[in-house]
Amino acid sequence: MSSNSKSTGKQSDYLILETEFNFRYRIVLSLINNKPIKITKIRNDLNEHLNPGIASYEIKFLRLIEKFTNGTFIEISHTGTQIVFKPGIIIGCKNLIFDTFIQSKDSTECKSIGYYVEPLLLLLPFTKLRENFITFKGITSKSDTAVNLNSTDESDFACDTLRFNYLPLMEKFGIMDISLTIFKRGSYPNGGGELQLHSKTPTAFTPNLQILDEIKFDKVMGIVYGNRISPSIIQRIDKELKRLLGSELKLPLDYQIMQDQWKGENSGKSPGYGVFLQITNSKQKQWSKFAITSEVTIDELNSKDQSFVIPEDLAKYATYKFLEEIDHAPIVNTSTLPFLISLLYFNKVGNLSRLLISKKQITPYFIKFLRDINLIFNNKILLKELSDFEGTDDNDSNNKDNLLLVVKGSGVLNTNRKVT
Repeated sequence: MSSNSKSTGKQSDYLILETEFNFRYRIVLSLINNKPIKITKIRNDLNEHLNPGIASYEIKFLRLIEKFTNGTFIEISHTGTQIVFKPGIIIGCKNLIFDTFIQSKDSTECKSIGYYVEPLLLLLPFTKLRENFITFKGITSKSDTAVNLNSTDESDFACDTLRFNYLPLMEKFGIMDISLTIFKRGSYPNGGGELQLHSKTPTAFTPNLQILDEIKFDKVMGIVYGNRISPSIIQRIDKELKRLLGSELKLPLDYQIMQDQWKGENSGKSPGYGVFLQITNSKQKQWSKFAITSEVTIDELNSKDQSFVIPEDLAKYATYKFLEEIDHAPIVNTSTLPFLISLLYFNKVGNLSRLLISKKQITPYFIKFLRDINLIFNNKILLKELSDFEGTDDNDSNNKDNLLLVVKGSGVLNTNRKVT
């Protein structure tokens, strides 16, 4: 990784993007489409940022990309506010151990493992190696992993969200044989968690999707997890969740809540606990891979928050946050949309995919993502009212609250397997 201020190549050879928004997706999509980019004005406003330039976790992510590829050229300016990225060949990794932990007093500098795994999942179908093994070490879940809808791409996800939400989406499109296995759970601030990513590169996959109606979800699955804490805390959260879902809210759904207690060497270096909730369709096979999820974690960052005085408070907060997410999302989470849309771009040239989304999911962050992916692939995404299509009821309140997102395939192929 170079840190020279002069960049090689002509200015016109690079797609110029400004600010740190969508940093990870810009890098990953640039690799997939083999399009060099230059990112400028990275946290250059001293009125908003005390530490201008590229952040420590973004540098660590670039180091992961260097290990995952061959021939990638990365150049960071002396001030850190500009980066030149020229993509190389996506090789993959056979036995890589990558430590994501960053020792810092600033909690925003140390990201969970999910921050690095999420964009890497998009690269797995395009690796030269037939099989990839990567072991990540660090924090498996962090309390501030909520998506920052109004600003940058600094959000990260807990490992359970990636396992039960992202991997089934990839399986839906034929990207099979991908697994995420948690060997150790680690919480903020000291981490100590360990997760293994294993994948086999598919020979072909079909990212095509036609969803014009809301999915009728009928089953709730939940995990109450904890490490280095008393088992009674998990039991109290589990009991309160079942009471809320079963008796108080009276939801006409099947639900299953599991307890996941970690002890000893596998429980990391810091105490923490949390709740993961997911709703799926268990009766219709074509919709079984889609899910709406929510996850709340308690660690050192928010353990003294008055909102979580007793374990039952976490159960209530997690449940109502989960219901709010269901209200906003007809198909998948708002946070999952960038990942899903990126997969749909890999469809055959000219093939159209249509996805129903809610108007509540149109956030400033989402709009910035659409602009970036349009520039990198030079392929526009359409957002249309449902009333523009035949066979829809104009008086249906759901139709007025939803939009249809139309994605045209770019025909991206795995050319790296042909390189000798």
